[in-house]
Amino acid sequence: MNNLLTRDEIIALVEEIYRLDGTSDETGEIERKRNDLVDALMAGVLDPEIHSYMYWWEMPELTPEQIADRALAYKPIILPDESQR
Repeated sequence: MNNLLTRDEIIALVEEIYRLDGTSDETGEIERKRNDLVDALMAGVLDPEIHSYMYWWEMPELTPEQIADRALAYKPIILPDESQR
């Protein structure tokens, strides 16, 4: 992945997603915007659980800063290349 988000970008996206939560409009535009922001957030970090940190984490609710730090701390497991054995 070449276009990873910075900590500040993650925080801004999480804050915007939280701001849009619980709001709606008749056209569905707000929900589409929120979904687009969630998609951008998930595409911009390596941690596949970032969405879970926002909605399904144990209480107390994590702050946007804590979510960013947790996502940036994620280290994927790199499996050995079987073709080089």
